[in-house]
Amino acid sequence: MPKLHKRCDRDSHYVLTRIRGHIITFQLTPQGERRLTSAGIASGQQFARALLLDLYRSGDAYTGGGGVEEVPSISSQLELDFASDPDPDTAFPACDDCDSVIDLHFTMVSDGDAKLQCSRCRGKASRLLDVNIPVPLLSRQLLSRLFELKTVKAKSQNVTRFEDLLRAEFESKWERIRRHRGAAQSSLFDSPDVIGSTDLPLKQ
Repeated sequence: MPKLHKRCDRDSHYVLTRIRGHIITFQLTPQGERRLTSAGIASGQQFARALLLDLYRSGDAYTGGGGVEEVPSISSQLELDFASDPDPDTAFPACDDCDSVIDLHFTMVSDGDAKLQCSRCRGKASRLLDVNIPVPLLSRQLLSRLFELKTVKAKSQNVTRFEDLLRAEFESKWERIRRHRGAAQSSLFDSPDVIGSTDLPLKQ
């Protein structure tokens, strides 16, 4: 299960979870942190993977160019931190070429396939790319418009998985967590003015 962690150097948080045999660090926007706070999730606590999926699809949780490490073969602490979760880690989209979940972009070549690619894989074909959009900036409306404007031979499995994620409904899962934890806990932050900034815009 994902676990919320507080940064040592500033009043902001990040999420660690295990996906496809790696521990992945997800950065959070201020809105993402507030959503977790309102659900009663505090630093050091685990929470349902479905909530992280919802933050991911809205752009409130995202990966950068790093933050990945191999899961040790034996680690009692990791077993405690990443206990079994009813929502599989394969629900997260991945690179169609190498299976990475880090820094994914939606890519298309002219009259070609629509894919999700990590920075390394899309760099190999950068001169051929006609469309190259960071996944956190995508919305269902934007994808639909792109498919209307561009000729696509085929959508990859991970593009289809991401479309399904954008269509998914998660509000009932958030509400169930809120009820289970009771009233929202006090803010994770001393002041809303000191929430760590991000370089990704929030979706409207």
